[in-house]
Amino acid sequence: MFSMFIDREYELDFLESRWLSDRAELIIIYGRRGIGKTELIKQFIKGKIAHYFFVTTEDLRTLLKSFLQNLGSPYDKVSVENLESFYELIGDIASNKRVIIIFDEFQRLITVHKGALSLLQKVWDEKLSKTKVFLLLVGSAVSVLERIGKSYESPIYGRRTGMLEIKELDYWATRKFFPNYDESARLHAYSILGGVPLYLNLFDDTKPIEKNIEERILTRGSELYDEPEILLLQETREPAAYMSILRAIAMGYTRFSEISDISGLEKNKLSKYLITLIDRLKLVERERPIKEKGRGIYKIRNNFIKFWFRYVLPNKSVLELGNTREVLKQIIAEKNLFISKAFEEIAKQFLLRVNGTRIDDIEIRFNIIGRWWKKEKEIDIIAINEKEKHVYFVECKYTDKPVTRKTLINLMRKSEEFTWKKEERQETYILFSKAGFSFEPEENTLLIDLKKMINIADKEIQIRILS
Repeated sequence: MFSMFIDREYELDFLESRWLSDRAELIIIYGRRGIGKTELIKQFIKGKIAHYFFVTTEDLRTLLKSFLQNLGSPYDKVSVENLESFYELIGDIASNKRVIIIFDEFQRLITVHKGALSLLQKVWDEKLSKTKVFLLLVGSAVSVLERIGKSYESPIYGRRTGMLEIKELDYWATRKFFPNYDESARLHAYSILGGVPLYLNLFDDTKPIEKNIEERILTRGSELYDEPEILLLQETREPAAYMSILRAIAMGYTRFSEISDISGLEKNKLSKYLITLIDRLKLVERERPIKEKGRGIYKIRNNFIKFWFRYVLPNKSVLELGNTREVLKQIIAEKNLFISKAFEEIAKQFLLRVNGTRIDDIEIRFNIIGRWWKKEKEIDIIAINEKEKHVYFVECKYTDKPVTRKTLINLMRKSEEFTWKKEERQETYILFSKAGFSFEPEENTLLIDLKKMINIADKEIQIRILS
């Protein structure tokens, strides 16, 4: 297991730039549980004056008393009767010096004290905005924090000076968690865990992947055995409905009508649940074919959620009896199939990382990227430079055999069905392969095997690692 702080370069640089402004800042930081918000803050506040307040669901009087104790002497002897007075005390502390004030799990403060936001607006306008305070409101209730920061009806609308959503790490950052694994094992780990640091830190790269799966996921009572279920119990009122939807999608039923049939949910109710999964929980996304008006499909955004609903939930009866080996056999048997879907996303992340550079004298420059399908035809990735009318058609193959020229020919044929600027566009074909190629690159064609991808990534993709 790797204990260093990895990546978050943009987020740290953003916070540092705002720190140097020397004016009052009110910044909202949000993201799902385990995504690394607290670790980001720990790195940012190093060497700075900072006061950290973790908000519990205790009554307000008890909470304020613990806040004062966290401030230390002489404030731990002060009596503060209400939240407005505490906000004003923060203003006094930051009146002539730069101080970071952090409310972690801020959404709970709104629950404990319904007027928390309105009071913050009042004190911000009257006092805090005229100080050197650096106020961070942090939370894992994504929809609540987005509403606080973005809704016109929010009392602090127009007061916030910044807003950061902390998202999952991509593969090129997550591979740094596993220095002892070879690249195949890193790919396997990412296909299971995705980019959530909480999950990544649980795998021990001195043990085989299969052992980690068994010990950390499949064993009753282990850290990840009930993780998605706990998440839904905490965030929703009807977890069973959401679990049935996620299970259907994880099993490959991605169209609205299919999900309705498999989950047993009426279509009007399903629409409501899907909106929650997409907008509030950010566990699902609706994907449409790029540059097409076709019907969208639904996909699970996080690899671990997908893995859990495919292998853990359907096998709970077996796992509850301690029979992890039977389930593990199924996971191993479907390993390459599962990794191959993640490999497509990894290739997309690679292109996003190298966008604006050249590979083998071919410029990679685009402004939109996505998947495409039409009837029975499908292209893994299409990237488009709209200004230059340049289209990159991309196919990804995670197989143990080298890719043959037949794959390139098939990609060229499928590209004929993509009608955007067909008569005037420039075309480039990119093939990604785990095991290399049985032919040489041709004009307007880029061949990238796993080894080449890693070599390019090591040179071009800079990942920040901090202790």
